[in-house]
Amino acid sequence: MAKCPNCGFKLKVWHIKAECPQCDVNIPNFDWVNRLEQDSIAAEAAYAKMRQTIAKLKYAFVGSPLRIARLPVSVLPLFSFLLPLFSVSFALPFFDGAKSYNLIGIIKQLSDIDFAVIPDYLASPVLGGATIRLVVAIALVFISLISLVTVSLGFLIANFKNLNSKGLFFTNLFAAACMLASGFSFASFSALQQASTVNAFTVKPAYGLYVSAGLFLASSIINLFVANSTADAAKLAEKLALAAVGKKTK
Repeated sequence: MAKCPNCGFKLKVWHIKAECPQCDVNIPNFDWVNRLEQDSIAAEAAYAKMRQTIAKLKYAFVGSPLRIARLPVSVLPLFSFLLPLFSVSFALPFFDGAKSYNLIGIIKQLSDIDFAVIPDYLASPVLGGATIRLVVAIALVFISLISLVTVSLGFLIANFKNLNSKGLFFTNLFAAACMLASGFSFASFSALQQASTVNAFTVKPAYGLYVSAGLFLASSIINLFVANSTADAAKLAEKLALAAVGKKTK
């Protein structure tokens, strides 16, 4: 139940007038100068907090040469998925050729696969081992992609809260390991397939897998240097001090 700010009279639902029925003070305009001052102080505090948050976010992205260099290095692995990730060579009586597949090609091939038959291939005593390695190789490529687009991007955006976080170092190192493991799985699939079936085709990892792994590793290393930077605390404190007084930070 609302009360009159002047006399403390408990207002009822039928008291719809602007004046208090007890002391006749105008409730909406009561002590408006003081309330306006309090609102001004609260707005200034909120604005100062927003300036400091923007300063932190800006510093996390471009606050030092290392952090500036990290941006393109962190994005480059995404383009590596457009390179050939594995190649298929056919040796048939009336057809002989090879074809390379990048991420887009893999997605197109997967869209034409009847996934209902995969459990039968996995259970096959002849093709089971090779199928498992092929599924693992493709899955590792997608895990690396997901870790870059979701986890790494999330760490990059939230990094202003903890400048020394090693999250991006670990996620990129994990993605590099996944791409290398995918290459070994493709090679193992090809070896098992040739040993257990007719050598009508061979599957080999392409250079794109290793370029992607190298770019992920480079991103991991530069993020480790960024996380271990000792100059961040002093530089950020200077930026926050300037933001607190409303000055532009460079």
